[in-house]
Amino acid sequence: MWRLLDLGSLPPVQTQAVYEAVALERDKGNVPDTLILCYPESPLVCIGFHQEAAKEVDLEFCRLKGIPVVRRILGGGAVYLDENQLFYQVIVHRSNPVVPGAVAEFFRFLLEAPVRTYRQLGVSAYFKPVNDIEVEGRKISGNGAGIVGEVNVLTGNIIFDFDYDMMVRVLKVPSEKFRDKFAKSLRDRVTTLLRELGSKPPLEKVKSLLVRNFEEVLGAEMVEGELTDRERRLMEEIEKKYLSDEWTYARDFSHPELAKKVKVAGSTFVAESAYKAPGGLIRVTLEFEEDKILDVLISGDFWMYPEVKLEKLEEKLKGVKLRREEVLNAVSSFYSEEGVEVPSVTPEDFTQAIMQAAHPTSGPA
Repeated sequence: MWRLLDLGSLPPVQTQAVYEAVALERDKGNVPDTLILCYPESPLVCIGFHQEAAKEVDLEFCRLKGIPVVRRILGGGAVYLDENQLFYQVIVHRSNPVVPGAVAEFFRFLLEAPVRTYRQLGVSAYFKPVNDIEVEGRKISGNGAGIVGEVNVLTGNIIFDFDYDMMVRVLKVPSEKFRDKFAKSLRDRVTTLLRELGSKPPLEKVKSLLVRNFEEVLGAEMVEGELTDRERRLMEEIEKKYLSDEWTYARDFSHPELAKKVKVAGSTFVAESAYKAPGGLIRVTLEFEEDKILDVLISGDFWMYPEVKLEKLEEKLKGVKLRREEVLNAVSSFYSEEGVEVPSVTPEDFTQAIMQAAHPTSGPA
């Protein structure tokens, strides 16, 4: 038996806090595996766990518009969310024998439910590895996953409609010309139920289909329930955390002395790079002296499971010689020692991002 929480409209930050609260309680064995359905009553900008808010989002614009910026506990990129997207959130203990534990299989297995739902609504959707649902090459659902203790979390959305203009506006871009190009690319790349069907289907119909499809995929009955008092209290505490600067700017604040530097006198330098790996953008801020890494900040919209392991990679790289082979050895040993899963991002990708920061004109060697 699974618990179904149909929470309807929630304050924007709570749509992200709720699945962490439920996951924490599931990890303690206080609640069963759970499917949550909800949507935000007003817009928010949600950034990935590894992203630097100031580099990804136009924070001043969001402040003026009263749009909260929330750093979620899952990886991925920044996205604009509003009431036109129905969120499904799956919280399942890793001991559940039906649900795969490995990330790639976890996505493929669970996303069968929303794929079926889209098809039953008349949209020829299909799963696109690692974590997307597409229609003729256009994304119609974005999904993420993470680990809380011994609990796997999947989040995703059914996109009824999408405010392309606002999505483009809330992100930080290098120029207005780039913003125009991004706007066109976004419209070409992301679609919605409204665009595909000509109208938005009734919300209750979509919910009913989605729940039934999750039941069929999981081979389990969904029993309607409510948040426990403990989950509600946790959600309120997490909401406060999410609204704090310490949480929102955790990546920005993680190396304050590094963020202030541009170039240090003598043989010490600080440099940056942005490298696009198949699994996402990797940003590197690197402090180095001659041929040795002194400090490094890694951020981006990639996925890493467990998410909190990234800081261990940064620590492991300190003191490493800036030679491709030695950097690669350090990153590779981090992968094996920590047992991380980083979909479509290899040790070679992190190595290239680091070497690119140290030698901006160099290509792969």
